[in-house]
Amino acid sequence: MLKRKLLTIISLLLILPVLTFARSDFENFQKTIPYEDLENLEIEIEIGIAELTIGQVEGNNLLEANVRYDTDYDEPKISFRKSGKTGYLIIESRSDKDGELNTEDERWELLFTTKIPLNLQIDIGLVEGQLDMTALKLTDLEIAGGLSNIELTFDEPNQERLDEINLEIGLGNFTAIGLGNANFGKLNLECGLGSATLELDGKWKVDEAELNLEVGLGSATVKIPEDLGVEVYSQSNFLSEVDLDRSIIEVRDGLYRNGNWDSAPHRLTIDAEVGLGSIEVEIVD
Repeated sequence: MLKRKLLTIISLLLILPVLTFARSDFENFQKTIPYEDLENLEIEIEIGIAELTIGQVEGNNLLEANVRYDTDYDEPKISFRKSGKTGYLIIESRSDKDGELNTEDERWELLFTTKIPLNLQIDIGLVEGQLDMTALKLTDLEIAGGLSNIELTFDEPNQERLDEINLEIGLGNFTAIGLGNANFGKLNLECGLGSATLELDGKWKVDEAELNLEVGLGSATVKIPEDLGVEVYSQSNFLSEVDLDRSIIEVRDGLYRNGNWDSAPHRLTIDAEVGLGSIEVEIVD
């Protein structure tokens, strides 16, 4: 998976110098999906080049979308259907008639309901993203962010159990804040050539969680609150670097723990795999 992602990134880097973005007319596109009595909502988002903001609906709708798009391109596609008690929402930016990428001047604001459990899948290319998950009822979250700069935030505890978070970071910067509030069971991070910072502050609910790190040529920093029990599995080599906080000590070959692992009410197990990049694990106040 990571090798395929790296090949995609390299291809994008090769074509970027020849891409041009002509100035055009822009229009505002608005779409509202009224509230439905659903048990869960499956959401797929695919956006090429844009500024993206995700937040919460204040009214009684499933979605409120506000998009500024180039009139040389097709209108954004937003479709909704339901089957039984499950809703399916697809959100896509559109190319022009020649299949070229949408322009860098697009701006997307997507606001989602806080009343229904959400399974959210986000696939983005060159995006500046502010993804605020506060108050959303997330059960699964997947973000693939090729060359994007993304900030993901959880300012309040997630009211649902978030079974799994999958993050694929190509070449760009990714920061996640308040991941302790996400209420996740497993978090998987694949980081190709970019950098990722995971801050696990917040109100932890789960007794045990798992963090899997796979870093190629990039870097990942993990910041962990001091009251969390931490166990790290890592086999580094002379080409890679795994830098652990001094409070995390080796208990046997390739296995490390902090001092309160046995007594902590919440524990995190980290599996760290590095190619030519680096991983840093910090314990913070």
